[in-house]
Amino acid sequence: MDSQLIITKESRADLATAWKIYKSHWKTFLSITGFGVLAFVIYIILDTILSIFGLAPMILSEYDYVGTGAYIAALFIRTPIFLTFIIVSALLTTLFTVVPALYFKNQELITWKVPYKELRKNFKRYLLAGFLYTICLVIGYLFCVVPGIAISLIGPAYVNKIVCSDLPIVKAFSSSFQAVFKSPNFWSYFGMTILAGILYSILTTCSCYIGGIVTFPMLSIYSIHLAYNKGIIN
Repeated sequence: MDSQLIITKESRADLATAWKIYKSHWKTFLSITGFGVLAFVIYIILDTILSIFGLAPMILSEYDYVGTGAYIAALFIRTPIFLTFIIVSALLTTLFTVVPALYFKNQELITWKVPYKELRKNFKRYLLAGFLYTICLVIGYLFCVVPGIAISLIGPAYVNKIVCSDLPIVKAFSSSFQAVFKSPNFWSYFGMTILAGILYSILTTCSCYIGGIVTFPMLSIYSIHLAYNKGIIN
């Protein structure tokens, strides 16, 4: 691998640096996007087949003709498929942060196969870690927005600890809180993270969300790199 393509975690985190890292990993990120699209297509096909054959009607009004029993049966049929799609989508989304975490840890380019090998090797750990984070995030936003924002802020540090350390999942979660909120650089980290999120939202929306194919991986790269710069990850 060409060493000049490697950007160290000590270098300054900015848009230009994130773009350079993205360009050297565009195939890896595109493969994750591709698998995400494939998972969505498979889910839609299965859902449509169930509806066509009358096993699980797609439109709620259709249940008026088949009764409550059919509605309950449809839930039993559809729910496992939907949950599987949600889990697969969540794991694939996490890989967008796993790639830069591995990149800065190993100081080498991450080829498109590496994230899936990592996921297969630590599938149970990733699944349980994602479940804990998602539950806490949902509760945080449902009961009060501020806890939800707080949990969102620890995302990069938490993923990095799950990927790059052997810490137990709960310990990784709690220590991520300490790393972020006890950091002397918290407010600058908070401000730059919010600005990055706003810029991501503007660029993605203005491109009719197609730009998210590029902007989301760049946001993930920047978030991990910024956490290193601010001493949140060390």
